Amino acid sequence: MCRPTLPLILLFSILIQASAIGQPVKPGMEAPPIAATPLDPGQPFPGWPALHGHFVVIDFWATWCGPCLPGLARLAALQKEFSGQPIRFLTVANDEMDPVKSYFAEKGLALQTYVDGDDHPTYTAYGIVGIPATVIVNPHGRILAITPGENVTASVLGKLLKGEPADLPPFEAANDITWDRDQITWQDGVQPTFEVLIKPTQVADGGYMYAPGSNHISGDGTPVRVMIQAAWQTDRFHVECRCPLTAGTYRFAALVPKGDEADLFPTLQNALGTNFGFQAHWEEQERDVLVLTVSDAVKLSTSTAEPQFQFMRGRITLKNQPISKLASALPNWLDKIVVNETALNGSYDLDLPYRPDDATILTNALREKYGLILTPAKRRVRILVVEKRGS
Repeated sequence: MCRPTLPLILLFSILIQASAIGQPVKPGMEAPPIAATPLDPGQPFPGWPALHGHFVVIDFWATWCGPCLPGLARLAALQKEFSGQPIRFLTVANDEMDPVKSYFAEKGLALQTYVDGDDHPTYTAYGIVGIPATVIVNPHGRILAITPGENVTASVLGKLLKGEPADLPPFEAANDITWDRDQITWQDGVQPTFEVLIKPTQVADGGYMYAPGSNHISGDGTPVRVMIQAAWQTDRFHVECRCPLTAGTYRFAALVPKGDEADLFPTLQNALGTNFGFQAHWEEQERDVLVLTVSDAVKLSTSTAEPQFQFMRGRITLKNQPISKLASALPNWLDKIVVNETALNGSYDLDLPYRPDDATILTNALREKYGLILTPAKRRVRILVVEKRGS
């Protein structure tokens, strides 16, 4: 899932396509107006009275949200299929105008679209806190459903037009990655100084939170593979599973006494291995990677800014960060391990665009803005091997 306004600082994993919805509006309520800016100035939102008698499908999305883009193509196909029938298709992008215009031009899309911008008033009015999300408004201007976009199929829309009931389930509950602080009340009123908690859960998205140097880590809605990444402080590109992992998603938390922070991850590692029946070790392996080097036209200067690292809304922002930090983040968009061979030892500021379906947007910006080059190669890298316990 993608969260439109969440700065992704520390270690946070976006895991699942389904979005989380906080609902100031609910089915049966009047639909709020769409206050976002029209992509086409000649197509402002006409108001719900002008759409009376039509079902209206509103897709909430963004160019930087990977799970959103296939849904946009599906919506365009539905618009073509239901042309001439009393159903309208609109989209609202939590984005900036230029990337939306570029994406529509590149893909040849003709959907009536609105761009919500930094203040995202329409997202706020509809209670959208995660995307992709779809809202269906009935012919009387009232909310019929707030549902994951994959539920809006030609069959479902056909039933609605015939006045038949259609299955449009709501979103599951949102995750709470600090659940052990918020949702546990100890019967004796005394908080523990040491704990490891693991329990099954089913929520709409998942992630974990760890502040560097902290004595606490927690997560919610996380598969076992992601808990492994959290416990060994690595990413999916550096993990090789040689045994099946237990299915499902879980809440987890680990806490060690202050002063014993070095024991946090070994404690969580041991608990996960014992609970799920695996063991893990590091080994060197040769892998296909992308090597990051610097051209003669390097355009970087040492930073004096306050340190910052975040990626949100189609931009990667690093301030006063080493190139190694950039290299560790790039696999999220390039889908391959990145090895830093720049020999740059300072801390720098970088501002980079990304789009999940087009890695060249990011790689071109690296080269043109900062003189940083990515080249396919083979290198020996450290891989966490996960095997059945006792093997």
